This record gives sequence, structure tokens and C-alpha cells, in this order.
Amino acid sequence: QISAPPPIVKALPVGGAFFLPLRRGSRFMDRALHTIVAQSLPADARRIVVAVSGGIDSVVLLHLLSTLRQQCDLTLQVAHLDHQLRGESAADRRFVEDLCRSWEIPCRAEGCDVAALARQRGISLEMAGREARREFLQRIADDFNADLIALGHHQDDQCETFLLRLLRGSGLRGLAAMSALRGRW
Repeated sequence: QISAPPPIVKALPVGGAFFLPLRRGSRFMDRALHTIVAQSLPADARRIVVAVSGGIDSVVLLHLLSTLRQQCDLTLQVAHLDHQLRGESAADRRFVEDLCRSWEIPCRAEGCDVAALARQRGISLEMAGREARREFLQRIADDFNADLIALGHHQDDQCETFLLRLLRGSGLRGLAAMSALRGRW
């Protein structure tokens, strides 16, 4: 029997919307759990770093993985990187830390001056954010001895990745967009 993590409140404000923690037996929950177990969760993956921004995608991912904790013998570690680009970013960090405390999941949250990193490396803010996030997640995963780093993406992210790769002249392999699993990512 899979038990859902306890909700903090009846509805959580996440990314301008409200997230209602789902119960096992809902059609969405069952499909999502099946997809994670069948396509994205290697049989030997037990220690997972979950990247949680505080947005709806990553909160739903954390909820689903938390629901699978007992059944799949998973140990989760949340990683949250504050890019320090928006005034609300400190509130996002507090939300993630409170959520993790409520769901009894350890959380590592850090800040990074992404604007300064972009200037230092001579790259765009978006690229600096991506690089900072990747380096942060890799470090947390190494410290945690993680088998897997879980990221929450939705269909718009897939479309964006496809279009960016198309504009850069990617070959057929690159045009496949994001795969469900690549290495420990």
C-alpha cells in the first residue's frame, strides 16, 4: 500500500496555482506513479536527489517520489538553489524548506548570485542559471552518494528543448528532446 505524504494544508500555493496533494487511486496519480516506476526509476536506484524549485512541476515530482518512498525503499534528499534573481526567491526557498520539514524529507538549500556568475563567465543569465544548477545538483548528489538526480519537467519544457536544439542545428539524436533518464539524471 502506498501512502501519500501528509499535506501541509488542504491546498498549497505553488507557482501562482494551488496544488492539492493527490491520493492513490486517482487516475493522474496512478499514471504518474506507473510512468516513474516503469520508465524513469532504475531498479537499483535507492538514493535520489530531487531538485525542487518550489514550482508546480518539482512539487508534484517530490509528492510522487515521496509517495513511492516505502514501496520502493527510496531515500530522498531535496536540493533547492536560490538563483537570487527575483524578489520572491527567498519566499520560494522558505516554502521548499517548510514543505520538506512537513513531509520529513531532508533539504539542502543554497543561494547563488547567478547574475554575477553570468558576468564572470561571459554568458547569458539563463545559461549561468543552468550551469549553477547543474553544478549544485552534482555536488549535492556526490555528497549524498545519490543513484539518481530527479528533475521535474513538463511538455512545454520538452518543446522548448526541441526548438532550441533545432535552431542550433542539432542532429536527429538531439531533436529527440529530453529523455526520461540519462545516466543518473
